[in-house]
Amino acid sequence: MKITLVIISCYLLGSIPFGYIVGKLFKKIDIREFGSGNIGATNVLRILGPPLASFVVIGDIGKGILSIYLAQYLGIDNLLILTIAGLAVICGHDWSLFLGFKGGKGIATTFGVVFALNPTISILALVIWGIVVITTRYVSLASILAVISIFIFTILFKQPYEYIVFSAIILVLGIFNHKDNIKRLKLKKESKIGEKIKID
Repeated sequence: MKITLVIISCYLLGSIPFGYIVGKLFKKIDIREFGSGNIGATNVLRILGPPLASFVVIGDIGKGILSIYLAQYLGIDNLLILTIAGLAVICGHDWSLFLGFKGGKGIATTFGVVFALNPTISILALVIWGIVVITTRYVSLASILAVISIFIFTILFKQPYEYIVFSAIILVLGIFNHKDNIKRLKLKKESKIGEKIKID
């Protein structure tokens, strides 16, 4: 019963749409009606600028970290259950209960979960993400390569099978959620970071 409640709680935690909330709270807009239509930090950055995007990043990463800490606080130390809790919060972000089961792409929340499970791997993935963003200015490409790197690192560092399976699932989710971005990257029509979209 406790495990079920933790997983449900993690999903609900993940469902909190910080990008949507920030848009409504500070600019009285529905962020889904602008730019890519995504509630994630990248779209918020393009539409509302760095300060508000930083709030979204902190919120989305924070709920990923909190989901694992919540499970551990309640006495759950089984890695399989912890990774399921992590997947629940990511799925909550991707398919938010509060937005009609639509949401973001889950990269920041995924980073939060991975950070709570294995800080070393998360930092390495973040470094790769940063390098790709700096050199290409494509956040989507950086995000895809980051989740690929997480999977590779779990194997190279000989992590438990539960964590390897978890990293494989988040890799599939990451690629699935970026399928439209991948198409635009192939066509060289993908937006780059730093491009501002006016809402007036």
